[in-house]
Amino acid sequence: MIQEIKIIIENYLNNAKLCMLLTGTVVEEGIQISDRLTLPLELVQGNLKKGLTPGKQVRLLRNHGGQQYYLLEVVE
Repeated sequence: MIQEIKIIIENYLNNAKLCMLLTGTVVEEGIQISDRLTLPLELVQGNLKKGLTPGKQVRLLRNHGGQQYYLLEVVE
């Protein structure tokens, strides 16, 4: 029984996306991740957020659940 629980937990951790690295483009509404998803800047944290201008490419780190994003870098 314990071995089966260990297998279930291991499979969950292997398949769960606890965090994710994303690339997006800054637009007036926020940061566009895909054609269908634009993040409002209220969900983005980080010191580099102040210097964002439309058209810049950025890398973000998404936490588990997708409720917060951290701005890692502005891609030159």
